[in-house]
Amino acid sequence: MKQRTIDYYEKNATELCERYESVSLDSFHQTLKENFEPGSCLLEIGCGSGRDAARAVSSGFDVAAIDASRQLLTEAQKLHPELEGRLFQMALPCQLPFADKTFAGFYSVACLMHLPSNDLYSALSEIHRVVRHGGLVSLPVCRPDVNSSGLDEHGRVFNLMPVEEWKRVFAASGFDAKVGSVEADSLGREGVSWVTISLKNRT
Repeated sequence: MKQRTIDYYEKNATELCERYESVSLDSFHQTLKENFEPGSCLLEIGCGSGRDAARAVSSGFDVAAIDASRQLLTEAQKLHPELEGRLFQMALPCQLPFADKTFAGFYSVACLMHLPSNDLYSALSEIHRVVRHGGLVSLPVCRPDVNSSGLDEHGRVFNLMPVEEWKRVFAASGFDAKVGSVEADSLGREGVSWVTISLKNRT
């Protein structure tokens, strides 16, 4: 993840966490429960305010959550004390400090979109190494606030590949992808839409 993207989250962590905590991704969490058995050990990529990690834990999952922003992790710990010992600072792509197939699966909401294509392959390959079954990923379909260079007004990287290209990237990293329905933005931003993709390990 590019440093300028991380810096934005570092500088705006408190405000962003308030925004994230104002919504609940019910359909995403329902799909998560359909894909993984209660008690499964899951890795969250890009935990932000800790909203989804806390909900997954309350649903009976054993979660370890990573984020590139130390300030977001600090806020997440304040907002969700039950995540003590579950939060780790890591910026993808990196070598994850977990043994092969440690986790039943992983999930990621609005995070992988911040990785340039050349970083995605190494990041997903490493994620594939540590999970046994697959994952669940939320990605943007449309963001009118992103320019032709893949940057928003804050300089954050947004990888707005077509869904078919995302499927090819996942396949190259060892995952078969099943694409869900396009959904409106949970924060109500005009023109912004999302899709949830279920992933299954092929190897």
